[in-house]
Amino acid sequence: MRRYRDLLATPGVPRLTFAVLLSRVTTSMLNLVLLVAATRAYGYAEAGLVLLAFAASNAVVGPARGRLADRREPRLVMLRLLAGHLAAYLGLLACLLLAAPVALLFLAAALLGVTVPPAGPVVRGAWPNLVPGSRLSTAYAFDAALNNATFVSGPMIAGGLLLVLPAAAAVAITGALKVTGDALVALAPALRRAEPAGPARSGLFGPLADGRIRLLLVMIACDTFAFGCLEVTAVAAASGRGSAGVFTSLLALGGVVSGIAYGARSWPGGPRAQLLVLHSGAALALAGGALTPPAGAGFVGVGAAFLAAGLLTGPVETVQQVLVGEVSAAGQRIEAFAWVFAVMWAGFGVGTTVAGRLAELGGTTATLLAGAGGQLAIASVAALAGAGLRRPATSPRR
Repeated sequence: MRRYRDLLATPGVPRLTFAVLLSRVTTSMLNLVLLVAATRAYGYAEAGLVLLAFAASNAVVGPARGRLADRREPRLVMLRLLAGHLAAYLGLLACLLLAAPVALLFLAAALLGVTVPPAGPVVRGAWPNLVPGSRLSTAYAFDAALNNATFVSGPMIAGGLLLVLPAAAAVAITGALKVTGDALVALAPALRRAEPAGPARSGLFGPLADGRIRLLLVMIACDTFAFGCLEVTAVAAASGRGSAGVFTSLLALGGVVSGIAYGARSWPGGPRAQLLVLHSGAALALAGGALTPPAGAGFVGVGAAFLAAGLLTGPVETVQQVLVGEVSAAGQRIEAFAWVFAVMWAGFGVGTTVAGRLAELGGTTATLLAGAGGQLAIASVAALAGAGLRRPATSPRR
């Protein structure tokens, strides 16, 4: 763990870590508290559309926010968006408390998504300028492990709030913590050492003009498609009961453990070989889980498949982040990571949609096989890709 001690000894990194952790955990809390609050006030169908309005606007506008942060001072961009984000939260709360027409709630949720400060892309884009190149993979592994941990802790915290408070109050607390976390990221002294805003370059397509970035985004979309399939699999395996959380927790736990282990030492092989092995192994694990029906010992078998998939894919996010950070131009790095977040949302949404239909037709066998297919697709791309998954010969990082 010496690498992590050295990373956290870097001036400003502990404070930045706390800030981005607070920002991310409240993002995972929001999905649950907003869903419950909107359901109680308007019904299931309307609540689903509220979440769709938030997620779609967040994903669509995300790359534009990243480009703006690249071309201007990231701190100022985040603070200006944060002002709009706070106003959108207040509007959302007003709609929930006053039982406003549902169209106004949709509008408030969409504005909330549009104004999300790009805390994640800004921090990921800044790592190459905050730590030496020798610690970069450790920094990204630490970042990925924190991200996975929020998917476990966020819903748990949100669930606790909903047990003791009205749903609207839980939304208010979540919003206050989110605004605080994003403000702490924007004001973190460590970001002042980041490189200056890059010039406007490469025209309309930005980092998408680079074929290597497009290749990585395709792989990331396939990866989150598979995770979307697993989200539906968890619910189907538990027959819609609360025990679905056991499966998703096993997946996240495996990701945290293996992600931390990956960043603690150097591993043989380049990114291409590592991705090929990890995704092939995950495809085999999920296909094996598909052989057992979710009852009795089969229930344990599905859980084992989830844990194995987490242990195998935990390092993947680290490898992806390192590659995106290294192949993207310095003045386009935040936008590149914003595209990563956007395609993750898109891939996950397609995965849950496809798996939802498959669950009705073939149960967990079909959904696990679909998830395995997503992992196998990435392994195939890794096997066929050449220079797109090789690190640059030279790097501007220190």
